[in-house]
Amino acid sequence: MAALVLCASLCLAPVRAAAAPGDESEAAETTRADEPERGTIRGSGGSDDETEDPEPSAARRADNDDEDADEDADDEDTDGRSRTAKNSDEESEAEPTATPDPRVGADGKPNLSENESAVLLNLTNGEIMFEKDKDKRVYPASTTKIMTALLTLEAIERGEVSLHAAFLVMPEMLENLPADGSSMLLKEGETITVEQLLQGLIVQSGNDAAQALAIIVCGDIPTFVERMNARAAELEMTGTNFVNVHGLHDDNHYTTAADMAKLAAEAVKNSMFRDLAATARVVIPATDKTTQRTFISTNGLLSTLRYPNYYYEYATGIKTGHTSQAGYCMVSSAKKGDLEVIGVLMNGADEDDRHFDSRNLLKYAIDNYKTVTAVSRGDMVSEIRVKFGSGTDHTTLSTDSDIKVTIPIDANEEDLVLEPQTAEYLVAPVNQGDEIGTVNITLNGEVMGSGKLFADNGVKRHPLGFLMRFFSFLWSITIIRVLIILILAALVIFAVYMFVKIRKNIKIAERRRRISGNAPRRRRK
Repeated sequence: MAALVLCASLCLAPVRAAAAPGDESEAAETTRADEPERGTIRGSGGSDDETEDPEPSAARRADNDDEDADEDADDEDTDGRSRTAKNSDEESEAEPTATPDPRVGADGKPNLSENESAVLLNLTNGEIMFEKDKDKRVYPASTTKIMTALLTLEAIERGEVSLHAAFLVMPEMLENLPADGSSMLLKEGETITVEQLLQGLIVQSGNDAAQALAIIVCGDIPTFVERMNARAAELEMTGTNFVNVHGLHDDNHYTTAADMAKLAAEAVKNSMFRDLAATARVVIPATDKTTQRTFISTNGLLSTLRYPNYYYEYATGIKTGHTSQAGYCMVSSAKKGDLEVIGVLMNGADEDDRHFDSRNLLKYAIDNYKTVTAVSRGDMVSEIRVKFGSGTDHTTLSTDSDIKVTIPIDANEEDLVLEPQTAEYLVAPVNQGDEIGTVNITLNGEVMGSGKLFADNGVKRHPLGFLMRFFSFLWSITIIRVLIILILAALVIFAVYMFVKIRKNIKIAERRRRISGNAPRRRRK
């Protein structure tokens, strides 16, 4: 009996071993089926722009989930290598390789679709770090509201409008807006402040907020639109034309990725705009017409409140946009250390495109570059000779502000070289603070940045400086210099001639004296 039991055990063991993987797979599938599907939390008061934002596509969510799966696979691979090392007599398994992200190239740059246009702008030096069809005409959708916000904030700075001033919502503020468009749910006759309208404009992307602000600032919408185009001209947005304040589609309302980068770069100079652009959630208190309103930013890079899969820790803004004609757009920004960049992504195909591609734009800069201070304000960079000065013959040069440069993340700051670009010398007087030249910051021969140089000290003119400078000027004229040299040469030759002649005459006179002294004297008779 014991022998029969032993034989049965030996025969059944391979069968159990072969069946085990299938059982584990079925169990895993059962577990995944029991897991609830991840959803998104949406803000109240309508969607971004014309239509309700769709859920990220299942394929895109799978791409995102694959990143986590790859990390788990790496951990499992590490354990597997340890087990293989302990059991050297067993055949080793092939190491799993991570699936490359199809949205990112081998060089780390984003892979964008044919229809998308993009710009990645370095705010430190204005350099375009990445671009694709940056001058292609596109529709801006609600990224238009960046200009609406900027003009409102500039009016506040000029004292034309108060941030905390309250206004009644008038019928014309709500005219010609689609019922299914993005809205902060303004009600005719309610009282609301400029600050709350700005929050509704940027965070909730309210079309009604845009029209309300335009009327408050300029009295009517057409006048505000004129101001928008005038400001665009000042910013050299040569490929842009605005016809409304919110970005709802119009064939004559267009821009380019490069122009939107210029606009965003100007807007983030305003600290209040920065705060608005970085706000993920805002609460508008109840009014006599509405209850309390809570809005969640349409920018999923800022938080997971609306979308769970797009958050980027270094993101600082800015604004999304969408219409059926414009596609899915985003003007984004990120900051790490002293490196700050703006990304513009236009005409994405879906929610994933605008978020993942925008995030990859920002990550390309943040992951591969760093901004360092090459020269600190007041540091002496070089010195320069000063002619015709009194008390000193030189002055030192420095910058009036920090010079920051962006370099590859693995580059050594100590390899940066300062190359002053100045004249050979200065002529007194020199005043303290005079702009003298520039300095280039180079890395391996490549110019990474530059700045202006200023005189650290003043140098007064010598009392005889005018005469010294006059003769110096004469000497600089070739003909006069040749004449002077000829005259001097003639004087030297004449002096030598006179010297030789005088010496000769002296010798002749001495010889005559000797001769006359040695001659016999005649006797007197």
